[in-house]
This record gives sequence, C-alpha cells and structure tokens, in this order.
Amino acid sequence: MTTQTLAVLDATEVTQAIQDLQHSVTLIAGKVTVIRAYVSGASGPATGVNGTVTLLRSPTDTPITVSSANTVSLDPTAPKDVPTRRADAGLSLNFVVPSALTAEGALSVSSIALTDTMTGADVPFNTPPGATAVWFTQSPPLRVRVLGLRYTMGNPPVTYTPRDIDYTFLISWLKRAYPVADVIEAPHTIIDVTATPPFQCTDTNAQLAAIRALDISAGGDRRTHYLGQAADGGFFMRGCASGVPATPDPTTVASAPCGAATWGWDFDGTYADWYGGHELGHTYGRKHPGFCGESKDDLQNYPFQNGQLANDANSYAGFDVGDPQLNLPMAARPGVPWHDVMTYCNSQWPCSYTYEGIRQRLLAEDSLAAGAPAPTPVAPLREAAHELRVTTRTGGRPDDRFPQLSVTTAAAPMPAADEAARGAGPDTGQLVSVIGTVNLTQRAGDIRFVNPVSAAARQPAQPAPAGRAGQPDGAGPDGEVPVVLRIQQAGGAPPQDFPVTVKLSSDPEPGQDRTGLVDEVLPVGADPASVELLVGGQVVDTFRPGAPAPALRGARPTTAQDGNVGLALDFGPAPQDGQTFATQVSTDGGRTWQTVGVGLKNPTITIDHSQFPPGTQVQVRVISTNGFTSTTSDIQSFQV
Repeated sequence: MTTQTLAVLDATEVTQAIQDLQHSVTLIAGKVTVIRAYVSGASGPATGVNGTVTLLRSPTDTPITVSSANTVSLDPTAPKDVPTRRADAGLSLNFVVPSALTAEGALSVSSIALTDTMTGADVPFNTPPGATAVWFTQSPPLRVRVLGLRYTMGNPPVTYTPRDIDYTFLISWLKRAYPVADVIEAPHTIIDVTATPPFQCTDTNAQLAAIRALDISAGGDRRTHYLGQAADGGFFMRGCASGVPATPDPTTVASAPCGAATWGWDFDGTYADWYGGHELGHTYGRKHPGFCGESKDDLQNYPFQNGQLANDANSYAGFDVGDPQLNLPMAARPGVPWHDVMTYCNSQWPCSYTYEGIRQRLLAEDSLAAGAPAPTPVAPLREAAHELRVTTRTGGRPDDRFPQLSVTTAAAPMPAADEAARGAGPDTGQLVSVIGTVNLTQRAGDIRFVNPVSAAARQPAQPAPAGRAGQPDGAGPDGEVPVVLRIQQAGGAPPQDFPVTVKLSSDPEPGQDRTGLVDEVLPVGADPASVELLVGGQVVDTFRPGAPAPALRGARPTTAQDGNVGLALDFGPAPQDGQTFATQVSTDGGRTWQTVGVGLKNPTITIDHSQFPPGTQVQVRVISTNGFTSTTSDIQSFQV
C-alpha cells in the first residue's frame, strides 16, 4: 500500500518588500504583493507540490482562488525551520495577489490547498491551516525625475551616457523596494554636464537644482525629487545628495554613478538601482546608520545590529517580488546577512526602519501644494517673429531629418499685474533662482546658475538657524560658518542680505572638506546690479548680469551623432559674459515643460531622441537670460 504524503503549514507571510511573520510592516494598497506559504512534509515519500490560496476581501465577497507561481518539494527528511525557507524564494510556495485585491482595506487568506504535481491528487494537511488577515493602507506615489548626465572626456574625446538599463532597472527597483505602489516618472532626459570632467556630485547637483527651479517655475509638481545618473565609463563619480532634510524638502536633489560593476554581490547588469535608491533615500531624510564605513549619523536610532535588515533570522526578512518584464525573478533578501540600503555594506535592501521612514516622509510631502499650473503659452511678437522651414524626412543624413521649425519669440517686461501675481511686486523686483556651491572648510564658493523664475519655484520661508542672521562676520554659536547671498543695488541703494542654509553633501569621503549647495529663490529688488556670495563674512564670488539677453532669431538643423536631433541657434550675437540660455522640451502640447539644458553658452544644442517613445511629438523652448531678465522662444514641435 502506498503511503500518503501529509503536509504541514508552518507559517504564512504576506509581503511586498520587507516583512515579519506578525505582519507589522505596513502593506501598501496597490503594490505588488506576494503570499509566501511555508509548507513541509510531515510523513510519506518526498513529492513536489503546487497549490492554491482562497482570498476574501470581506465575509460577504465571492472568494477568489489564486494558483501558486512555483512548486516546492515536500520531503519529511528536509529541514523544517522557517528561517531557512524564508531565505530562499524557491523554498516557499509563492502566490501573487491579484491587484484588485490589494486595494485599501482588509484581505483574508482563508484557506490553502496543495496538489501533488506527479499524481494530481490533493495533499492533505496534518493540521488544517488557519486564516491569515492583513490590511492594505493607501500611500502616496513616488514622484521622481531622473536625468542622464552626458559628458565627454579623453583624447581622442569619448562621450559617456547612462545606458537604458541603468534607468529602467532603477525605476523598477524603486517600485519594488520603496513603500509605493506607483512611481510617477517625469520624462527621462539626457543632459550635458556643464562642469568639466572629472566633476563631483556637488557640481551635478548644482545643475540639477537649477534645472528643477526652471521646471517648477514652468508649472512642474514641486513634490518631484530629482536624481542624476553619471555613467562610470570615463571616471567614477562618487554619489551624494544635496543634504539630508529633517523636514519635507523636495528641493533636495541627488546624483549617483551607474554602470555594470557587480560590487561582488549584484549580478543583474547594473548597480544604478540600489545606488540611486540610496541617494534618493537621503532626499527623503534617511541618514547613514554607520556600520560599514559610512558616517554614523543614525547610529543611535538604527534598530538592527551591523546594519542588517534584522537582528536574527526569525524576525524581518526582505523579499523582491521581481519584474517579469525585465526578466528579474522573485528573490529573498534574508534579514541576516542582508543590509540596509542606507549603509555602505554589501547586499543592500531597505529594512523596515528605512521603509517606514520613507513612507512617513512621502505622506508628509504629499500634503505639500503641487505647485502653480503651467503658464500660458508664449505669445509671438510680430516684429520679432522668425520662421525657418525644413522638409520632414524619414531617412537620409541626420541633418535632413528634423521637421518643420517655426520660431516665435516673445521678449517684454512682465506686466505689473502679472508680476504681483507671481509674488514679485515693484518694490521687490523679479524673483531669481541662485544656485551655488560652497566649501565651508576652505571658506570658498562659486555662484553657478542665476535664472529668473516665477513664484511657483519659491519654497515656503524657512527660519534661519540661530546665530546666522545678523552675524555675517563670524561663525554662529554652533560653530557653523555663516553664508549670505547679497543683492547689490544700482544707484547707491542699500544692498539686501539673505542669510542662507547650506545643504551639506550627504556622502563625504573620510577627511573630505565640508561642501554643500546653496539653493535659493530671492527677490532681486528694484534695480539689481549683482549677486554676491559671502562665506564667513567674505565675498567669495560675484555674479554680474550681462546686457539683456538677445531673442532667438532662428534655428537650423545640424548634424548630430547617433541620429540625435541637433539645432544651431541664431541669437544674432552669441551669448556674451553674463548671458546664458536654457532649453526645455514638452511632450504634452506645451502643458508641461522639462528643462534639458541650463547655463548654456554654445549656441548649438543636441536633443537625445532615444529618451522619447517613437511617434512622440516634441516641442522645444529656448530661454535666453542675463540672470535677471529673460526672453522665451518656442520652436515648432518635431516628431520622433
């Protein structure tokens, strides 16, 4: 007589990224959810089984039956401890919960059934399993704009650009590892780095901050976080965020390297995912725990030893639900020896402390105002209107493939009514975004970008740290070096001083100088002459505007590498000292605009068409400025 195999259900776990068997980690409504059933053989011969779970939203709902995504072996002689099986995705029966059942509210795993894969017979449980009940909680999305940082270096010169995998795997990782059901991505953009390589993350963060200010000024969602990716082909740029804000502050930007290195444990083809997740974590206020060479900013609060996901194998365990579209399978991330993503340790994944901390910050940021609607389209000035028409082609040389262009230029002072509506009255003048880098150790700094912006780009006023205001000649009582932006007025009017808080870089190397970012939106007054950056009471840099920036007169296609879109811009005279221009693109008919270049002086731009899906209609906008005034020109759209 054949002996029947009996099964035991040792535990059931409902997980999304990190969980314990008591389900203490918040389950996010709408997020991919996996039920892990830990079954073992009680008696009888070894056999393979698959299974089904019966799920209920409420006692009155129709039960839903879900089949397992895999099979497991029931072997009465195999180890039965749950921690061993939690550490391997192939040792649990895994059930993907239908998305409709992960809406906010309760879910009950009412029953589990097993089937022998060889005979098709039901496999009975030695003890009938009980029901497992969990609750899904609504949570805000992650809003992010990722910019690929393109640079050229070497002799002969070689251009380095992040790969598609660096971007797609990052977005997928954020959806899987962060406490969100959705990632709202601003259109992915490739931009040219303005700093000379090998640059540092403080350089790229300054550029990102300037781009962000222009985006928000044009009606972008101010809850959006910005991350730059720099390919490691030419050199390795150590990543950092422009601060670790203690309160919600999406103006904090970050940059990270990307490439194919394995770091000895990551073999999916790119490290852009967890490295980018680390730097973004800083922008949500997450600090370094301090276990593997990183700074000990959060050592007193971090709840687990050695930077791990758990103190032992019986509590928290990570789980990667995978991404079938990227051929990424489900994978376990055991609490020991995997480490938190905010450490510098190997084998990184968010622990429950980081996961819940980011969720709380997302909730706080979601209550912030999204921002002003996009401004109305630029109206053409008849006397300045310019047109250039080129026949659209589907083949031929790259410079023959740009479609019809129509340049309309508008350059006029802001009407007083509009000026007041934007928060800059006649007594305060135009608002400008001032971005600078500061070295507090050396008491040095540079003003990198100055651009006129609308009131939408202005953040709520933050009180200056104690001791900063009114003490421009020395350090405050906390030993910090005071930093001030001074707006000098023409005609002998008194200057305006604005004490600012430096956003210190998040990931300094041991012994490195204390560096950071100045990121402010300020009114420049009635008759501004210059902007000065003072560190420790001394002027370390001065921005002086040039003559009013010329309007764009025309644009013509140029040859661009790899079939990209190239444009030669005709401003009449090329931008002079104190004059720069920015470029923006829109893929929704001008409703929103994304900045793809800032602080530009060379009147030739290259737009990477690979960042747009085929068939996308792309509009181009050029903003020329002397820092205090600007002229905006719209170029008729082209189709990718």
